[in-house]
Amino acid sequence: MIDINEANDLLKSTREIVQEHQIETRERGEDFNLFSVLSMEFNETKTHSSMIRALLDPKENHYQGDAFLKLFLKEIGYDHKLQNLNVARVQTEFHLGKISEDYLRGGFIDILISLSDGQSIAIENKIYAGDQPSQMYRYSQYNQGSCRLYYLTLFGNQPSKDSLHSLTNDEYSVMSYRNHIISWLERCLQVVPSGSIIETSIRQYYILIKRLTNTMEDTLEIQLKNIIGNHLEEAKFIHSHYEKTVESIRKEFKEAIHKRLKSILDSRFNIREGNDITATHSQLWIDGQYAGRNIIFGIESFSGLGHNHGRLFVGVIDKAAQIDLLQDGDVRFNYGWQAARTIVTSKGNPLNLSSINILQDLISDKKYFSSLVESVAQQAKDFVDIYQEDFDRKVI
Repeated sequence: MIDINEANDLLKSTREIVQEHQIETRERGEDFNLFSVLSMEFNETKTHSSMIRALLDPKENHYQGDAFLKLFLKEIGYDHKLQNLNVARVQTEFHLGKISEDYLRGGFIDILISLSDGQSIAIENKIYAGDQPSQMYRYSQYNQGSCRLYYLTLFGNQPSKDSLHSLTNDEYSVMSYRNHIISWLERCLQVVPSGSIIETSIRQYYILIKRLTNTMEDTLEIQLKNIIGNHLEEAKFIHSHYEKTVESIRKEFKEAIHKRLKSILDSRFNIREGNDITATHSQLWIDGQYAGRNIIFGIESFSGLGHNHGRLFVGVIDKAAQIDLLQDGDVRFNYGWQAARTIVTSKGNPLNLSSINILQDLISDKKYFSSLVESVAQQAKDFVDIYQEDFDRKVI
């Protein structure tokens, strides 16, 4: 039987540690992070894969040679004694060819390390994006028998069954930013010249990863573990209800946007539910019309995962033909999204429902909730209106 008072005490003690962590972070100036200022925290390709590649590449202009690569291989337990690491090649977005119709071939390996003896290391890098069909299986086809495959996520999650296809657990390894990348960056900081630009750059990235993985300084980490250790039953109870609470916030927000869209969109548009809030790609669908074809507008993803690095976007799907991009900033995604536009907050930042701050404001501030619903609905309407008007004009 859970003692609610004990659970409240646990939350209170945890809040005190979090507040102390926040104070220390401000005092060290760590809230001012270049990756955050440039809104690049969650970009798997341009930020994380690129930064990791730059450090691993012995020919990069950090002028540390193979030092960072050696430390990385040691961190993941890869024996490199017979390798000449100075000639290793490190690439991002290594193209395996067009994805086949059965999803069993093709795609892009996020990070590929090619070693001097023909061996290679392929890394699938995930921050908030969901898995693609047979994604890990496709990458396992590269350099078969001579390639080690890794799945890198913030907390060491396992790839989905859909991504693995027929791969077994023995055919890949799991890495995490929380453990492997943080530990590796700490080792890198120990070998670079103190006060150098490279030290500052690595530290900026190190701070970002600690923020994304909710990692605190060792003293506070120990305090928190001790508190949780003394309240394991209450901690388990709180943990089990955390996801339920987050899902309920997202669901209420999604339902409110659905209701608002019905009142502001033209009556010819049918608005319907897509995947529910627990799915990686959780949507609202808006049926469009274009020369007899089934044009579908959509808002995705209310889960905080999926395409666009988990950021909410409005887009249009037409697998029969290519649609012209009508506004600066509109982009194309895979899987039929011919045009898409990121939805932003009142501050102009991408809206991501994995953000704890946004979720906290949605549940605690009714005015914020209402204003954000109105903003998202209006941004979706603006997108639908401009593209549907273009479709109508082309039909005429």
